[in-house]
Amino acid sequence: MLTTLLSILTNRILWSFLGVTALAAVIWMIGPLLSIVDTRPLESEQNRIISIAVVYLLWAQGHILPRLYNAWLNRKLMDKLNENTTSPEAADPQKRLNNEEQILASRFDEAAQMLKKAHFSKAGQGAQWTQRFSTQYLYQLPWYVIIGAPGSGKTTALVNSGLQFPLADRFGKTALRGIGGTRNCDWWFTNEAVLLDTAGRYTTQESEQVQDAGEWLEFMGLLRKYRRRQPINGVIITISISDLLTLSPEASRQQAVNLRQRLSELHEQLGIRFPVYVMVTKADLLKGFRAWFADYDKAQRDQIWGFTLPWEQTKHADYDLMGNFQQEFSLLQQRLDAGLPETLLQEHDAKARAEAYLFPQEFAALRPLLADYLSTVFARSNFETEFSPRGIYFASGTQEGMPFDRVMGELNRALSLPEGEEGNRWDSVSKEAPIPGAKGQSFFIKNLLQNVIFQEAGIAGENRWWELRNRAVIWSGYAALLALLVILGGLWLTSYARNKAYLEEVDAKVPLLDQQSKALQNQPQRDLFDLLPLLNGLVDLPKSDAFDVNDPPVSRRMGLYRGDDVSDASQSLYQKALDQMLLPAVAMHITTWLRNDNGSDVEYSYEALKAYQMLYQPKHYDGKFLHSWVMLNLQRNLPQNVTQAQLQQLEWHLTQLLEPKIQASPYAQDESLVARERALINQQPLSTRVYGRLKRLLEHDENLKPVSLSDLGGPQSELVFSRKSGKPVSEGVPGLYTPDGYWKSFNGQIDSVTTALHEDDAWVLGATSAQEDKQQIDNAVRQLYMRDFIANWDRFLADIQLNNSADLSQRINTARLLSGANSPLRRLVLNLSQVLTLSRNAPAPDDAGKAQAQSNRATRTLEALFSNNDNAPTQAAVVTQAPEQLVTDHYAPMIELAQPLEKGGKTIVFDDFLKQVDELYRYLTAVQDAANSGMPAPGGEAISRLQASAGRLPGGLQTMFSNMAVGASSDTQRRDLENVRKRINVEVGGFCRQAIAGRYPLVRSASTEVTPDDLARMFAPGTGLMDTFFRDNLTNKVDTTQANWRFMPGIDGKTLPGSEGLLRPFQQAQSIRDAFFANGATTPSYKVTVRTVRMDNTILNLTLDVDGQLLRYSHGPQAVQIMNWPGPGGTNQVRMQLGLANGSTATLVTNGSWALNRFFDKARTSPGAGSLSRQATFNVDGHQVTLEFAPNSIRNPFQLPRFSCP
Repeated sequence: MLTTLLSILTNRILWSFLGVTALAAVIWMIGPLLSIVDTRPLESEQNRIISIAVVYLLWAQGHILPRLYNAWLNRKLMDKLNENTTSPEAADPQKRLNNEEQILASRFDEAAQMLKKAHFSKAGQGAQWTQRFSTQYLYQLPWYVIIGAPGSGKTTALVNSGLQFPLADRFGKTALRGIGGTRNCDWWFTNEAVLLDTAGRYTTQESEQVQDAGEWLEFMGLLRKYRRRQPINGVIITISISDLLTLSPEASRQQAVNLRQRLSELHEQLGIRFPVYVMVTKADLLKGFRAWFADYDKAQRDQIWGFTLPWEQTKHADYDLMGNFQQEFSLLQQRLDAGLPETLLQEHDAKARAEAYLFPQEFAALRPLLADYLSTVFARSNFETEFSPRGIYFASGTQEGMPFDRVMGELNRALSLPEGEEGNRWDSVSKEAPIPGAKGQSFFIKNLLQNVIFQEAGIAGENRWWELRNRAVIWSGYAALLALLVILGGLWLTSYARNKAYLEEVDAKVPLLDQQSKALQNQPQRDLFDLLPLLNGLVDLPKSDAFDVNDPPVSRRMGLYRGDDVSDASQSLYQKALDQMLLPAVAMHITTWLRNDNGSDVEYSYEALKAYQMLYQPKHYDGKFLHSWVMLNLQRNLPQNVTQAQLQQLEWHLTQLLEPKIQASPYAQDESLVARERALINQQPLSTRVYGRLKRLLEHDENLKPVSLSDLGGPQSELVFSRKSGKPVSEGVPGLYTPDGYWKSFNGQIDSVTTALHEDDAWVLGATSAQEDKQQIDNAVRQLYMRDFIANWDRFLADIQLNNSADLSQRINTARLLSGANSPLRRLVLNLSQVLTLSRNAPAPDDAGKAQAQSNRATRTLEALFSNNDNAPTQAAVVTQAPEQLVTDHYAPMIELAQPLEKGGKTIVFDDFLKQVDELYRYLTAVQDAANSGMPAPGGEAISRLQASAGRLPGGLQTMFSNMAVGASSDTQRRDLENVRKRINVEVGGFCRQAIAGRYPLVRSASTEVTPDDLARMFAPGTGLMDTFFRDNLTNKVDTTQANWRFMPGIDGKTLPGSEGLLRPFQQAQSIRDAFFANGATTPSYKVTVRTVRMDNTILNLTLDVDGQLLRYSHGPQAVQIMNWPGPGGTNQVRMQLGLANGSTATLVTNGSWALNRFFDKARTSPGAGSLSRQATFNVDGHQVTLEFAPNSIRNPFQLPRFSCP
């Protein structure tokens, strides 16, 4: 107990922990008092907690984490050792261990379990609870690998070494063998080191080379895995004297080569340089060994017999190993020679004295054999790693077997003594009895291990890469700590600078706020909006554009943040401004409104007086109400220069003033003002005020779902309906004005609101209102509701319209939806009938379309429904009716449409009207098919019938049906017009553009002429393309009685715009046809009367030949001639020849199918004597002749209209 307590009190970890805890206490208690300039970085608890956590973290990194890591490695190693205690044969179910092996395996397992719990301390102390944090871990002891040929005495030397084995007291020395490690490798755990005794076959690898080599590699891998930094501290090579004396030179050399290879493999696999200790074992087999050392006590037997070579010099390439070996061996030999006389004098037995005399010679005979062996093991090579022994030592673990007498054997062979005679036979092996093993003692082992090998555990090299990585980790830790310090210091400096700048920024705002405050104090009449700059400035005083004061970044914290202090001070100033400036302004605002009130809105006056009274009656104070009234009043009279943002800012300030606590007006109450307002309010009936309050409470109640066009018409409503006002179809009548709103909300709250208003009147109006009849108030309130109900629904129904159809296809789709099985229009009528009857149990609009509406209120016949309602009840009659009947009577025509034609039937009155829509759908589909196929459109009787039916429907539906008919008529005309355009282009346009367009005589300036046949094909009556197309497609659709032809108007009396351009070519074609195809002619021709008017005096006579038709004229009476074109001559020529006074002639000739027209175009024309005639003056070689041409029709062939192809 005392030892345990002492170990606890002297534990370094405990005292370091207490020191860190004391430092943490100092930081926590003294930290707030430390200041840097004007700041205290450890003032806040958060910063102190962080600082203490960093201190404990640094302490744990230096003291706890390394020990935890080492303990983890120790547990992994012990687990690995325990896993390997069972031999491969034990895992094979076909093989069975004998009893001795089973007992040994059981003891091995028990020993491994104890090793996991064992702890080896240099001081021999250590409590159980401190084992995890001690410095002497099992895996941290120096590790030495012992290699050597089989039978070289490795295990014997260890067993008899005299070292302390911690488990020997419980299990005995034999129990230590086979503990852990790779197969056939013994682990020896001492207090000073761990010795790994490898199997001899690992060294020679002769019997099963592949298996032995694999196990050897596994063994080295285990070392490298668990001792990455320094897998081993050295290698002990055992060389048996028996092998040196008995093996052939070749076998001895091969054994040395194997040892060298194992050393090279250790170096390559482990990556370190390690010392190699050569232990020459079984020295007792040298003749005379026992006699020489028989008198040695234990201390003398534990001393070292051998020599240690200089470690640093062995690293040099020029180191002479054999020279040093010979020198050191000679010293050992000299020591034996020097001690020979004394040894002989002390030995009394003659035989023993003879053996002692031979021992130095036997030892000397060992030199060449050992030298050759070592020169092979440590031979220098440019291709392999070079090794030098740290030292060469001789030892004997036990004295068993027969000693070798190499000296006498060599002498016997040198003298050729006969071997047959027993007396003369000198064998190399002594015939004396073997040394009994039970009395054997170890020689020269303990001090060698403890004082030389174990003491030099530190001279082995370390894994370079591991060392570099470890240093990198350590320096990275230092760098991280340094970076942390730099960062913390930088953050503190940054926080200080930024907080200083922040305070300067706040200071810069103060002068302006002070100026605004003084200006407001000098202003007697302050408007609420005049206070905004000051109030906003106080709110924004702690704010900064650089960061969020409510969530400042780390660069502004670090215990130096001053935003909270500024915010607290700013909030105090802001609250003072609210109480001393905004509150008086609010009170004055309410007072001013009351003084200017003219009583036009009594309900609003009542609420204003209520707000005014709250500021003088704390028990009735309601901050939210007061806030709402002020904002509502401001919005009703909002100045034009006030923006929405300013309004929102003022609303926020009012919330901060009025809602957190009860406020009282700083002004005295104006009793006369209160009395005047009470008198105004008492002029309005209580029922009106009750309804006004109910309306205000319920109009925006979220529990009352509005009824929209989508609800009434179903999911397809958006496809067919829209709102004239542009509102979405999802927006509708407020939920207050629905059956649910009436019966479930409004109806149930009339009494409670009436009672509450009586209670409010007690303190708002100052006296209880005159008690009216409850039923009378109830009816009056309901009538006011019904009035607004009708107004809302009238406004809503008037806003419904059918979607505008851009073309015939959309119109067809609309008609299809409206007349289909799930007609949105039919659902609309059914649902409206349910809503407008104010039925107490009316189904929801979504369900009303599935069942027929049953109304017991609408009882009028269909004839009466559509007749003029001259017998509407008077206002006096309405008063006597139930309030709900007002709505039912108003919407009776709409309700009646949803009534079944037969009792219990599914067909309703409105279905007859939907049949007209279905006929329209079929008609429009036929029009579309005709247009697509190029056929004429069918008659439009369906549109006319629909238009007629529209007049029998109530207002909103009447407009829908009428617009539907008008739209269908327009779409039909438009589609018909498109069809005509397409057919004209195919049947007429192509030929016209090819043979007619841009040709003479239709274009007077053209050089290319229209052939008479092409003109006839185009314009001939009856057979011409133009006349035929017009007759087949347009005759019944075009009004030709107007100056400009036009299509027949639709049912709305309007024609389609743009249709004139289509008909203009046909009107022009009629003029051309009348000019060239008179009296139904099939070829172009015309008649014209030609009359001479005058000619120059230089002209004696004139002869005009029009295709064989002659007109002669000399000065005298005018000549007149009727000319036909073409003429009878068939020359297609017009010739005018002038006989001149000088005897010469002048001629003007035109040729071609239109020679007469060409002839006329060469003249300068002017109006003639008649309305249709034209005078043409010809200039022929400077001689002028004037002729008058008079066509026989108003269609002048010489003045044709400018024709354009359709």
